[in-house]
Amino acid sequence: MAFKIYLSLVIILILTTNSLSQNNSTKEGTVSYLSSQMVYVKFDNTELIEIGDTLYIKKNKSFLPKLIVKFKSSVSASCEKVDNSEFKIGDKIFAFVNKTSTEVLSFQDSTETDTTDIQLTLDQNQEIIKSDVSSSNDKSLTGNNFNGRYNVQSYSNVSNYKSGNDYQSWRHSLRIDYDKIGYSDLSFSSYSIFNYRTTEWSSVTKNYFNALRVYDLHFKYDFNSKNQIWLGRFLNPRISNISTVDGLLLETDLNLFSIGVIAGTRPDWKDFTFNPKLIEYGAYIFRSDSFTFGYMENTVSFFQQTNNSKTDRRYLYLQHSNNVIRNFNIFASSEIDLFKKESGIEKNQFSFTSVFLSASYHPVREISFNLSYDARKNVIYYETFKSLTDSIIENETRQGFRVRANFRPYKYFGASVFAGYRFRKSDIKPSRNFGGTIYYTLIPLIESGINFSYNKLISNYVDGDVYSAYLTKTMYEFNSDLSIGFRKTKYKFPVSQNSFDENALLIDYNLNIFKQLNISISYEGAFESKRTTSRFLLGLSTRF
Repeated sequence: MAFKIYLSLVIILILTTNSLSQNNSTKEGTVSYLSSQMVYVKFDNTELIEIGDTLYIKKNKSFLPKLIVKFKSSVSASCEKVDNSEFKIGDKIFAFVNKTSTEVLSFQDSTETDTTDIQLTLDQNQEIIKSDVSSSNDKSLTGNNFNGRYNVQSYSNVSNYKSGNDYQSWRHSLRIDYDKIGYSDLSFSSYSIFNYRTTEWSSVTKNYFNALRVYDLHFKYDFNSKNQIWLGRFLNPRISNISTVDGLLLETDLNLFSIGVIAGTRPDWKDFTFNPKLIEYGAYIFRSDSFTFGYMENTVSFFQQTNNSKTDRRYLYLQHSNNVIRNFNIFASSEIDLFKKESGIEKNQFSFTSVFLSASYHPVREISFNLSYDARKNVIYYETFKSLTDSIIENETRQGFRVRANFRPYKYFGASVFAGYRFRKSDIKPSRNFGGTIYYTLIPLIESGINFSYNKLISNYVDGDVYSAYLTKTMYEFNSDLSIGFRKTKYKFPVSQNSFDENALLIDYNLNIFKQLNISISYEGAFESKRTTSRFLLGLSTRF
């Protein structure tokens, strides 16, 4: 019953528009430097920007949260990504600055969102959506706007316990974007990853798709400012929960709404290759509204997925987000399954698969609150996983709550606390976790940041504590940053009466060369009573 109530709230949010007229301005900055962990944004000054503030990119006339400020100087901010969007040097970044008609007020981050939970809702494939994907009516005719990024990483694991635990893996990734090829209306985009362990190379050579994943490989053609077509393999940010599609997308802008139609196939679930048997098709309606302060976006989509021409899944996907109310942000999404197959009999059934609600409130500069509710069932594909669906008698709903509070009483000092609660009927006891972080961003003399954190986890299988401390130093004159940390992990496993006690040393160094080449070196040494494990990560990325 509660599940239906929460879904009703989602629908109400999608159908209801609230806005408050406010005076505001935006402070524009540009990405000046990139490391493996941080994005550095340069402003004319950072007087109105504080640690913990949210920074935005502009897409489809809307501002989307993409960065959280962790450290800052007088003209630059060092930021963490809120998702896996790609950035490049020169990208435009925006901070909202509230002001009255007579004086500038303190910056208030009214749109800080529980982005971790949102990303879980948006599906693991969200990582391949580019931060600069936008509709043609937002882009000027820039001509030969070609850019790419290649990244290679080597990860080594060395242990004194068993030689079988030692391994090395390689990860190559390549992204290419070519907008407005030769001043035409044709654009191209591609993103792929080649990931494997050296011990598994013989298996890779037999079938390269055991290691290769092509997430994006498509052309887009803009007929005019209102109509476009996508062809190939793509993931559309307006319907990211649909995941990757091999096929065709047609979209038209009707001023108040944008309507899209999709037809194609799903990638094979085993090796992500093209599978003509997994035909799917659907449509979506999207609306984006910009207000004096903030934005509102709504998407309603319908999809039919098949396997060998038989219905595999049929469902609706609803998504809503807005920050039009001062100091308040809402995100809501839901999936509603419309098809069920029981004992070989097909039925049309209205079944709530998932509901996700997230709200954040920032009453004053020094305090912010985030609350989220997540309820979901396992997605059932009736044809693809027949043996699994036949064994499911009751698909339980997993529900979870998460709350977080952030405090910044002083300029360089802050703290946060959080708590989470997740349960389902079959659990012996619910899973709980709570903890907090205390940080100081500008230690005198050494001009470094330090933070301490604690995390407690209690579940059916584990009772554990994790303590950590990090010291971070940004060396702007050398275009690099250094982080040194220590982590203490203590786990007890009630079922087996075993325990796990580990001390870890963490070192991370990133160096940017010629603005186009980045080198990263990371080390993690994990020390137990009888076992020592060393992990090395070497990375090199370049832009072209």
